Amino acid sequence: MAPGQAVRPAQGLFAAPRRVEAIADLLANVWQLGYVTTDLDRAIEFMGERFGLEHCLNLGAADATFLVGDDPAEWEARFAMGARGGLIVELIEPVSGEVDFYRRLLPDDGSFAVRLHHVATFIENGEAEWERLRELLAGAGLRVDYTVLIPGRVRAGYVDMTAQLGHYLEICQLQTEDTDFFSALAADSA
Repeated sequence: MAPGQAVRPAQGLFAAPRRVEAIADLLANVWQLGYVTTDLDRAIEFMGERFGLEHCLNLGAADATFLVGDDPAEWEARFAMGARGGLIVELIEPVSGEVDFYRRLLPDDGSFAVRLHHVATFIENGEAEWERLRELLAGAGLRVDYTVLIPGRVRAGYVDMTAQLGHYLEICQLQTEDTDFFSALAADSA
């Protein structure tokens, strides 16, 4: 990337989100594309060499709680986040536990692959907004199928839209720690 290029969008990835009155409103608040892979280290190398995504950081999911519906479940995955002056690119390698919702998009033979898993969007924080979202989803015959909770950072709910759109929708309520981290990641990669 040429030195001094602007971060896109100019107002920042986390400008106040559009109020969600319809499912399509969520697409106005997209901040991340999430890809699953069979090999995280190889995917980081592949994305850098092939597509120029050179600014990619390995991240942990320490202290995360994983829910299937509303029930806690065992879950382990490896994560990396990258950017090139704009949307965040997440790479996910499913490891163990309740990870079939990641693996189902990967080749059955285990061969190396990087596949779109989700488009991530964000909404205002708070229980009332989360419940309003759940009601909106229910009205469309959808629900939050899986949720990742990381205290002080994020509540991320995965909505299975693979039958309709070919990918999941990840709906996030992001705390300042995460928005600051991801904003810096996008700026540092510009």
